[in-house]
Amino acid sequence: MKRVHFMGIGGSGISGVADLAKKMGYQVSGCDLETGGHDVKHLRNVDLVVATPAVFYQSPKHPEVVEARKRKIFMTWQEFLGKYLQVGKKVICVAGTHGKSTTTAIAGKLLIDAGLDPSVVVGANVPDWGGSSRFGHGKYFVVEADEFYDNFLNYDPDMIILNNIEFDHPDYFKNEAAVKASFRKFIQRLKGRKILITQKDSLHKRFNLKLFGEHNQKNANMVYVLGKKLGIAEEKIISSLESFSGIERRMELILDKKEIKIYDDYAHHPTAIRATLAALREKYPKNRIWTIVEPHGFVRTKALLPLYKNVFKDADKVIIGPIFKARDQKTFGMTPQKIAEISGFPKASGVNSFDQITKIIKKGIKSGDIVLVMGAGKSNLWARAIAKLI
Repeated sequence: MKRVHFMGIGGSGISGVADLAKKMGYQVSGCDLETGGHDVKHLRNVDLVVATPAVFYQSPKHPEVVEARKRKIFMTWQEFLGKYLQVGKKVICVAGTHGKSTTTAIAGKLLIDAGLDPSVVVGANVPDWGGSSRFGHGKYFVVEADEFYDNFLNYDPDMIILNNIEFDHPDYFKNEAAVKASFRKFIQRLKGRKILITQKDSLHKRFNLKLFGEHNQKNANMVYVLGKKLGIAEEKIISSLESFSGIERRMELILDKKEIKIYDDYAHHPTAIRATLAALREKYPKNRIWTIVEPHGFVRTKALLPLYKNVFKDADKVIIGPIFKARDQKTFGMTPQKIAEISGFPKASGVNSFDQITKIIKKGIKSGDIVLVMGAGKSNLWARAIAKLI
């Protein structure tokens, strides 16, 4: 298995895995809808086809997928990671509905700072690594373990950090019970000493973090516990946690100009939106906070709609933008206006285009304002377009 072709190579998770595979000696090729698209010709002289689940979830009958399955050389990037890249490693999985990417990156940095030279895969870009993965020669492999499509069942962890469990991915899981059942199966995959770290195990110690927000204190606490279990010196753990400067699209400051700040954040679940806003309000208690939300998926919006109630209480102005289509085939009657209405926030408005968002901001933005743009689709592009208006 030397020549590996990656379908959907532009995705944040799979791109890191492809980069890691290259560094581990595989011959790597790839295709993506954004760059040239998919074509069955890509499978010539290929030993294995590795895809991001979104590819075959959306297009199970795509000729490239069908041909790869026929030749029995098809797998997800999570399967490839578990079967090939993690072999012989001590695997540390970071799982949970919220905070996986940040916690994985914090854990990866701790092991690097401790001289353990880990390999790491995160579902977001880490500026210090120039991508979403890091290749190391050490025995540890730290991975963000995602529950969607039961992806994390491809790993055999020696240790698990489990942040939290909440109903999400309604396009795959029927209800919260199904989510919990999946997590139980995942925890049963623990091997060796069966080390499971949850928020109950953290000391609720306060660190002088560069990241703000109570949720990041919890993330850091669990990595602190991980460090202690790995035998890393206390002062080394604390200095590593407190020097962590964050990852892309997680409360990322992309503009600080004319006393106006713009943050780009990946939050798209109501619980994550609430926590991110609370963190921002704690940081800027007296500033006016604009919140611009790109809801993610119509089926997800329908399933999570009741959770939007009171979610914007720490904001001053709220704009709900067009819903990102994601993997949906139907709209289920979901609109930005419905989210604004159910939130109960008097200054929330739903709009149907990004142009409407820019018009509202151009008219109302003033010195001292904080703009928080949240979403998992194209909202990062919104944030950068808004930055150009300032």
